[in-house]
Amino acid sequence: MVKNVLRSVTDTLRITKKDDLNRPETREVAVVGINDRYSSYPSKGLTPERLASLLQQADTGDVYAQSELFEEMLEKDGKLQGVFGDRRLAVTRRNYQIVAGGEDDKSLAIADDVKKLIDSIPNLDRVKGDILDAVPKGFSVSELFWQVRDTTYVLDRVRWKHQKKFRFGKVSDPLSDPEELRFVVDPSQIDQLRGIVSDEELANATTDGISLESNPRIRKRFAICYCQARSGHPARTSLLRTLAYLWLFKNWDVKWWVMFAERLLGIRIGKYDTNDPTQKDLLVSALRKLGQDTAAVISKDSEIEFVEWMQKAATHQVYGDVAEWVDDQYAVVALGHTGSSKSTPGKLGSEDSAKEVKLEIVEADAKALDTTFNDDIIRVYVDAVWGPQEVYPYMKTDVGRSLNLLTEVKIDRELQAIGFPITKQYVADKYGRPLPGPDDEVLTPIVAPSAPSTLGSDYSGMSLQGKKKLLRHR
Repeated sequence: MVKNVLRSVTDTLRITKKDDLNRPETREVAVVGINDRYSSYPSKGLTPERLASLLQQADTGDVYAQSELFEEMLEKDGKLQGVFGDRRLAVTRRNYQIVAGGEDDKSLAIADDVKKLIDSIPNLDRVKGDILDAVPKGFSVSELFWQVRDTTYVLDRVRWKHQKKFRFGKVSDPLSDPEELRFVVDPSQIDQLRGIVSDEELANATTDGISLESNPRIRKRFAICYCQARSGHPARTSLLRTLAYLWLFKNWDVKWWVMFAERLLGIRIGKYDTNDPTQKDLLVSALRKLGQDTAAVISKDSEIEFVEWMQKAATHQVYGDVAEWVDDQYAVVALGHTGSSKSTPGKLGSEDSAKEVKLEIVEADAKALDTTFNDDIIRVYVDAVWGPQEVYPYMKTDVGRSLNLLTEVKIDRELQAIGFPITKQYVADKYGRPLPGPDDEVLTPIVAPSAPSTLGSDYSGMSLQGKKKLLRHR
């Protein structure tokens, strides 16, 4: 009891100590500004030239417009949202465990404390999904709202922050680290950050941003995840950047496809009496109404002719082929194959083959998620509450392959038949069946009745000579 009281007092002193760098900042840093509430919608009227300009702007470290475009790409394209939604759910739906840093009592106690912290995070699955927003966009940032409660730290909430609030490198210094992630401050937020950020950093915060690495306490405020599809500058390594031009071409294709569908019945040609030019405007109005309605009013002397389009079925197929090809490219880039979107029995698109290829990607995404939790949440919490450790507990997402239990039972039986030792604990762990306790009532095994001997029935009633003849033929 005395030890617990002393430890509580010690923890309180450590947590409230002002100059302790292990203590995370509890005040909000990435304050929501006016620009966070609205989007400039860069996809409106987007052309290849404008898209190239937008991507070149991101190459300088300014990812504002690129981040807004990525948001629109996922918002407007159901297929694109679907394939990346599959990747996200493939990780967030899996269980996780907190592995202790050692076998001693202190390591186990720290791991148990960390497990309680993670389990207490509100909307944990959504938090995981927000962190995995880095999968399509290259990186993601979530702000951690640490609060001191009952002499310990808790995560009151974790809030996703839009990528457009950040930039890479400084605008004012071309020689600065081009991969340094910096938080760009809205002019209206400057006063709210005084006392949290130095005046020197605030001087150019609206253009250069504030480095998340320069102040350890500010860095502990954020959970940052990088998920880069290839090597290079962080602004250029996202999967959505690879798909940007394909998305643009599909947008055009679908737009023209809809326009084609409106004219599928044919071309409408209006004829009017040249002696009465006033009929022209009325006839044009009637033709436009026929594009939306099934009826129109024209004068008795006017005429409307419907000219059927030739090869309209082939034209329709072209639009469909383009859209389908782009969708296949989405699946290849996001999932590594088209299996989950186009299942073909006996080919790579089959369900089993698709899962095998996709598992490697799930493992990579799970590692990125675990790394973010381990470095930016678990380590920060342990340092603040328990102090720096030689070995820290860590989070591990279970991405094991799904077993076909019937097949596994047959394999284990064959192994046992040839003398391979199989323990009860192995069977309990593998098949998820708990071992009975000393006081548990165990069911009596059901023994299947032995089948009657077919050979015996064949030999019954046979003479000795007949049995010898049968054996010679065998």
